[in-house]
Amino acid sequence: MKYYIKTPKQVEENKTYPIYLRIIHNLRKSEGKISLTKIPGSELQYWDAKAQRFDSKQKHLLEHNIYLNEMQNEFHHFLRINMSKIGKMTPHQISDYLLSRNMIEQMTVISAAKQFYENVILPDVDKAIGTKKNYRKSINHLCNFLEYKNLIRLTINEFKRIHVSMFIEYLKSPVAKINKVALNSQSVNSIVKNVKPIFNKLLFEEKIQSNPFHGLKVPFKKAIKPRMTNEQFQSIVNLDISKNSKLEVYIDIFKFLCFTGLSYCDATDLRHNDIKNGMIELKRKKSEVSTKQILTKQTLELIEKYKGQIPEGRILPKRSLDKMNLNLKLIGAKAEIDFPLSTYTARRFFRQSIFEAGIREMMVVKSLMGHTSTNDIDSHYFNISDKVLKEAKKKLQKHFKKLLK
Repeated sequence: MKYYIKTPKQVEENKTYPIYLRIIHNLRKSEGKISLTKIPGSELQYWDAKAQRFDSKQKHLLEHNIYLNEMQNEFHHFLRINMSKIGKMTPHQISDYLLSRNMIEQMTVISAAKQFYENVILPDVDKAIGTKKNYRKSINHLCNFLEYKNLIRLTINEFKRIHVSMFIEYLKSPVAKINKVALNSQSVNSIVKNVKPIFNKLLFEEKIQSNPFHGLKVPFKKAIKPRMTNEQFQSIVNLDISKNSKLEVYIDIFKFLCFTGLSYCDATDLRHNDIKNGMIELKRKKSEVSTKQILTKQTLELIEKYKGQIPEGRILPKRSLDKMNLNLKLIGAKAEIDFPLSTYTARRFFRQSIFEAGIREMMVVKSLMGHTSTNDIDSHYFNISDKVLKEAKKKLQKHFKKLLK
């Protein structure tokens, strides 16, 4: 039996590398990754290939050595109990025993969390880059907590509600030793919300009996977000960008969001064939709730402006959400708006415009905004007619016309 770390010729300090197990038996070999936290490139200098252990007194590296010693003891135990039939065994049977024995029970929380990000979140094309970053930050918080509490080998079945309680306490408390600041309840709630799906997936796959985060909510007071006034919207529309023409496309996209209330990902994924007779009807990516509206004249003019200039039949230029929000902050500063603009600001402005345009019918508001109906009976028995939507469009169109004078 041998342990080794497979590394490229050029080791990158910010990357991590797994430890491998190799079994050689009857001139055949079997290899596999050992279920340990991967080793950062910056710590490979402590790996002694001859001794097959870490030559360091750092606590976390000593813990790796202990784990490798335990596996080696298990290897010798396996040889003893199978002495009479070892000659007929394959190296794969030995490595399977050492690496896959009670695999479900032995999967660590850290391993499960990282696998969830790499296999579920990262490949998801429907999730924005910012959303993926939030998931990664939340998972990093969980892994840092487990490392800080010396629980790196805690398995998914050993992770209980007491650990959830410890995790929340850790998030809310400052830890000077690792330069960690205390997080407010709203941030803690967001982290917990992103960690829950890890255990939901494990529960669905029957790898755990219950989700320790089930039913948990971290109470917090919602911060009142600033709303963009009509005057501030007008200052953005009338902004002089002659010396920075690249901002034009970002202003146009922002105006489109203000005129439709669509989320950024829904709006930038719209194609010309999604618009029929000036109407759009789609399901919001975030909630799978339908939204339906007849586009105003101001919206159609923006679509016409870019017609034939954008690949894939899109109606709007495609920009990353990070770049969009970054440029919106620049636009807001130039327009002397005293809070950071974001794509969500536009959606809130549209909801405000619906009210100011005199649209009060809640089913119409829900259709325009893509909100979940509070009454399921309504969604089954009441359909909004095109006539009702045309009336809503006229009111919105009149309202936006006043703003753009």
